[in-house]
Amino acid sequence: MRVIIVGGGIAAVYLANNIKKQNSSLEVTILSDEKYPPYDRIHLCRLVDGDDDTDRISLPLDPTVKLELSQKVVRVDKDAKRVFSDNSMFSYDKLIIATGSTPISLFNIENIKNATVFRSADDCEMIKYGINNREVVVVGSGPIGLELLETLNEMPNVQEITLLIRGKHLYDKNLSIDSIKTIEECYLKDGKIKISYEDEIVDKVIENGEIKLLKTKKLEIKNPFLVFGVGIKPNIEEFRETFECNRGILTNLYMQTDDEDIYAVGECAEVSEFNYVAGHVKECTAQADCAISHLLQIDIKEFELNTSIDMLKVGEFDLIEVNSPKFTSDYEKVLITSKADNRIDEYFVTDDKLTRFIGINSNVDVGYLETLINSGEKLDINYLYENRLIGERGRLICSCEHIYQQDLVDIVTQAGISSFSELAQFSEAGRVCGRCKVMVADVIKESQHLIDPNMPRKSPEDIKREKEIAEVSKRIDKFNSIHPRNNLSTDNLESAMASLDIGKKEVNSWISMVTANMQLHPSFEQVVDNAVCNLNKVPIIWLELADCSGNSEAFIKSTNPAIEDLIFDYISLDYHELLMSASGDQSETILEDIIENEKGKYILMVEGAVPLAMDGKYLRIGPKGETGLELLQKCAKDAALVIAVGSCALDGGVVAAHPNPTGAVGVAEALKRDDIINIPGCPTNPTNIVGTLLSYIMFEELPALDKFNRPLWAYEGRVHDNCERRGHYELGEFVKEWGDEGAKKGYCLFEVGCKGPYTNVNCPTMKFNAGTSWPVQAGHGCMGCVEVGFFDKFANERKYVEDEK
Repeated sequence: MRVIIVGGGIAAVYLANNIKKQNSSLEVTILSDEKYPPYDRIHLCRLVDGDDDTDRISLPLDPTVKLELSQKVVRVDKDAKRVFSDNSMFSYDKLIIATGSTPISLFNIENIKNATVFRSADDCEMIKYGINNREVVVVGSGPIGLELLETLNEMPNVQEITLLIRGKHLYDKNLSIDSIKTIEECYLKDGKIKISYEDEIVDKVIENGEIKLLKTKKLEIKNPFLVFGVGIKPNIEEFRETFECNRGILTNLYMQTDDEDIYAVGECAEVSEFNYVAGHVKECTAQADCAISHLLQIDIKEFELNTSIDMLKVGEFDLIEVNSPKFTSDYEKVLITSKADNRIDEYFVTDDKLTRFIGINSNVDVGYLETLINSGEKLDINYLYENRLIGERGRLICSCEHIYQQDLVDIVTQAGISSFSELAQFSEAGRVCGRCKVMVADVIKESQHLIDPNMPRKSPEDIKREKEIAEVSKRIDKFNSIHPRNNLSTDNLESAMASLDIGKKEVNSWISMVTANMQLHPSFEQVVDNAVCNLNKVPIIWLELADCSGNSEAFIKSTNPAIEDLIFDYISLDYHELLMSASGDQSETILEDIIENEKGKYILMVEGAVPLAMDGKYLRIGPKGETGLELLQKCAKDAALVIAVGSCALDGGVVAAHPNPTGAVGVAEALKRDDIINIPGCPTNPTNIVGTLLSYIMFEELPALDKFNRPLWAYEGRVHDNCERRGHYELGEFVKEWGDEGAKKGYCLFEVGCKGPYTNVNCPTMKFNAGTSWPVQAGHGCMGCVEVGFFDKFANERKYVEDEK
């Protein structure tokens, strides 16, 4: 497949690189209208002052991508699938338009020697060599104009600079007077810059392609060099007759245009559903990801509006902005200022919720503000005030990757990084939009003296794993206050194990086994051990609904309990109907107390099916005669997590077998929820239950789940693939009848009804009874009890035949 990308900016390069990364066999061509290979426009100021050239700010491009320069596309033939430039024609299978934007000038400046916009390397060249012996006039006070102003102010060959502003503000019209004055003082202190507010060009005198006199409402400037920085617009004029357009080329959420084989991405595109045109690199790359996913039909995703983060570092001030897509001019503002630190934090609030933040020399945790905006939580001004001072991570360096100064220093010192290029395999800081690249390089340089030359170098995987372990440990620490209803301590657990001759070696072996089965690195073993010791600090309600109590019985054995059984005794099972039946009304009081006072904190574990026929009257529980459904709904409402344990809780199990007179269903269907975690089995292996609880304690999120919401670490592997009798299957050696010669030799049980080929669970690798055995090892075929509808599907025939429908 041939993919043509029209455009030569960061979006085009990102598209090309990531298409190649996901499918290297594709033929990808970039058509750029510039004479230079793609470069990062963020660093145009470094071309103006000569600090860099286009080679040094070039964007890395996959060497297998074909690059065609000086190719301005003037027409697209949708029917023939061809694009035409002034001198060439290119055919495509898929076309992506990523032409970006074009700068706005207030009058036609074509062929005028001393007037330009500020958007390309050619513009920088014109500014660099055209400003000598002239007063530079910059029009516009947005980020583009302010960055250029800072660069010009530091150039010795520039004597005078005038900033023309139509309004009364700098950077943004919503800034406070305090912020505007702070920014203004940084520019005016050297005396080279003048700012003329509420002013604009009203006339000019042009002779021989040169502006001789520029007249504004307030000024007359002779022999100026004029730079427009008043904004941009989508670069789509050549495409307006070919595509549906508004401000930009109209697209759907996959960034498709009105032609299914043509996409538009970045500043040239307008997402129809939101009437949205991207203005930041992060949004452009997000759109590119959506287009690539749809084009390649891999993990297809739709574009979503997200909170944007932008930074502006100019001289003596750092400005950072966090902006919600829901921000409107209907806001109230909270200012927290410090004259001593020259710091201003501006919080824009609508309906008690934060919708925007602009900070000057701010130390606020921007990641927290982004989370606060996205969550829609009410703003706590007291919290913001208390956390206004610099945090332990230092100032924000990279807004795209949320990398703070100390984060970067830690990576540099742990991995022995000596240059920006070496950082690439550890972090994308400085590489997404490129704005902070110089800052990142400076931090790397300044941190070199902190590197221990004798320290073993860490890989990216090592550092990532250490961060995960630190986060897990922090999460576990939250549970350090013993749950009041549970009087057991870690000493009780250790004593119980010692009394049963379960030594530390066996415990460590069990921890290693669980860690491996949870698909975690061995370095997680210590935090798994710590998490086990904290299992009694999470309140748990266990409901017994319509079933045989097999899952409860699996871990209540009174003789020779295994480690996981002791852990279940240690877990804070605050309410378990079967175990507390002798307590009568007292147990019901405990249940009500947990539901009322532990909202959002307790875990609900449900064993058994939920009968729905006759309004649930087939199952009544407790002195109040509540139906199972009513009890389930009451307990699930405020639970932090709901886990369905056993096959009956998955989909009704045996209770729901045909003709299902009680109308039994699983927990998820009864609650009409898709966030129920299923741990099916008949019975479920207790270790899988413990592992799932450990995941919650360690990560505050559940492991990856399959389409039935089963943890992949326990339910991804097929029984057949891990079965110790698999070799006999391959050799055609089967048990034909129970007790025959093949049965005595341990042959494959497939011919006598084993459903291992259709069943996904870790029984062969996580055996029952402390790893002693499992059904197939004991001579009984797998019955597929973890699968949906297993009783009706598998119980009637020895060999299961897939339904073609």
